[in-house]
Amino acid sequence: MSSRVRLLLIAVVALFGATNVWAWDKGPGPVKGQFYIHPMMTYYDPPSKLGYDDSSTGPGIALGWSFLDNWAMEGEYDNHEPDLKNPPGGSGNINNWAANILYQMPVSRWATPFVTIGGGRGQYDRDSYGNGKTSTQNQYNFGIGTYLGTSQRFAFRADIRGIYTLDAEKLQPWAGVGFVIKVGRIEEPAPPPVAAPPADSDGDGVPDSIDACPNTPHGVVVDARGCPLDSDGDGVPDYLDKCPNTPPNTEVVAQGCPIPVATTFDLTVEFAFNSTEINDLSFRELRRAMTFMRDNPKMNAEVEGHTDNIGSAAFNMGLSERRAAAVKDVLVKSGIEVSRITTVGYGLTCPIAPNDTE
Repeated sequence: MSSRVRLLLIAVVALFGATNVWAWDKGPGPVKGQFYIHPMMTYYDPPSKLGYDDSSTGPGIALGWSFLDNWAMEGEYDNHEPDLKNPPGGSGNINNWAANILYQMPVSRWATPFVTIGGGRGQYDRDSYGNGKTSTQNQYNFGIGTYLGTSQRFAFRADIRGIYTLDAEKLQPWAGVGFVIKVGRIEEPAPPPVAAPPADSDGDGVPDSIDACPNTPHGVVVDARGCPLDSDGDGVPDYLDKCPNTPPNTEVVAQGCPIPVATTFDLTVEFAFNSTEINDLSFRELRRAMTFMRDNPKMNAEVEGHTDNIGSAAFNMGLSERRAAAVKDVLVKSGIEVSRITTVGYGLTCPIAPNDTE
């Protein structure tokens, strides 16, 4: 392996080691606005019609500029010393200059193929065997190649072309391989516009377009529809619910508490004619009232007194009030708080049975 080829391989290995440091996601070819330097090792099989006997490898370099998206132009030079036909084993010298246009076609973040076409001059020198013959030829080239790598500043490049020399009237193969150093400012694409967040007037995290409860007070926890949570399902949101664990299907008031259910206990205490004395049978009824009042300590009671229509209305009113007070007195003596019992007398105005009955 020649020393020039060995140096090229070392450079390529170093290049790919560097690509991990400067990772890049726009493809390895030069982007708009970048200049590049492309040192390379080239292969060329010169026309035998011009006196050359074999192909050769030699150094080359290209200097280029990416002037548009996917388009670049470059100047290129390479040198070769192929064997001569006459004298056998003699060595010639070839210098090739060209100006090329490249069109790049990025296919991934690590590969950018391209096509190229160009033209220039070739200096074919055969002075080495003393005849003083130097020929300058017009040449044209076209071919394909690719950039490889993932670095913003470095890439590997390989070209395969055909070179057409006018005097030789024949297409000759040419190839080049090397690394590319990209320099200059890189035109970054403008960032995509940031979409405005959807409107959320009440700030509950649910956009107005799907918010079923658009005026939720600030800080209230809501469900996916934007409505305040109602954990016990009583129709009163948690933030207003004073009784948060109401059993299912319970009717509640505006604060979320069950509607109070009125409980009544009918007590019948009978008195003798024109009397406030409670008989033994009525004491049994009063024991039921005492038990009920003790079992429901938050419940109050109203005791109503009544009479028949014998006698004056005023007398009967007083009698009914004394009868109610007698019942209250028994209940209080049994331990029921006096504040829980009220009395009212109706006299003969509100009979609870027809007055012609005993």
